[in-house]
Amino acid sequence: MSKDNKISLKASHKAAGTLKTSPISLLLRFIKFMAWVIVIGLLLSPLACTVEQSKITNEQQGGDYE
Repeated sequence: MSKDNKISLKASHKAAGTLKTSPISLLLRFIKFMAWVIVIGLLLSPLACTVEQSKITNEQQGGDYE
């Protein structure tokens, strides 16, 4: 790279420490993230909440349990 090119180059982004985001955008990102968590949880809940009914009855276990 020639000396002339080095002088004319400019940074196209801010430094990592000077990047500021508005509280509104952070809130919207958080709401979007929580919506994804809720949707994934609702899709997985039928798998986690299924109850397997045992084929072994109370009589086969060897007595009355009350």
